[in-house]
Amino acid sequence: MPQHNRVAIVTGATRGIGRAVFERYAEAGAAVVGVYSKRADLAERMEADMASKSMKGRLYRGAVDDADFVRSLMRDVREQYGRIDILVNNAGIARDNLAMMMTAEEWDAVMQTNLMGTLLCAAEAIPYMRRQGGGAIVNVVSVSGIHGREAQANYSAAKGAVIGLTKLLARRHAQEGIRIHAIAPGMVDTEMTERVPAGKMDNFLHHTHLKRQAKACEIAETIVALASGGHGYLSGQVLKVDGGFLR
Repeated sequence: MPQHNRVAIVTGATRGIGRAVFERYAEAGAAVVGVYSKRADLAERMEADMASKSMKGRLYRGAVDDADFVRSLMRDVREQYGRIDILVNNAGIARDNLAMMMTAEEWDAVMQTNLMGTLLCAAEAIPYMRRQGGGAIVNVVSVSGIHGREAQANYSAAKGAVIGLTKLLARRHAQEGIRIHAIAPGMVDTEMTERVPAGKMDNFLHHTHLKRQAKACEIAETIVALASGGHGYLSGQVLKVDGGFLR
């Protein structure tokens, strides 16, 4: 679907789902701004590719749980492009361990990036969306935040908290024309799932109808559709895109 004259911000934009979303918006004609924390080499390649195709947008390096960075980012995007139509809160990390063996650092790191990063980005984008008469936010969560997953207590808790935050913000800002949703993928074929032990992956897919991982582009297509004005009567939804994951 065309996205001309729209401005989208995508966090965690250099790899996996984030990169697929970034590229999907760029190909559809949006001005797309990516946020990343590592791998400047990937960001440089992405910007060079955009320039070669006369696509609008750029990438910023920073941490989504850094309030000063996020505030400056949103102000910059508004000044450069005139508006903020879409925010995709995709940035996230995992520090898997058994709950009773998990360190305070493992808890804090995951909660800061996955929950606080989502909150800060939404809190800074929403005032701009309100003043322009609307916008859309999609928070990328996980089936782990819905079902809970062994050895992922911190990740499950953070993503579950983002689901609650999504519903709260959707209710609070719906009358201002801001639609806020969450999307909960199952296993997606990205660098993050390359670290999943084979036995754990086999067990996950055994309990999934489609018996395979998702492609990042499949999740990206769903995010773009969910954020589009064509779904204007949806509010506060948590959409599972999990291939029929059972537990």
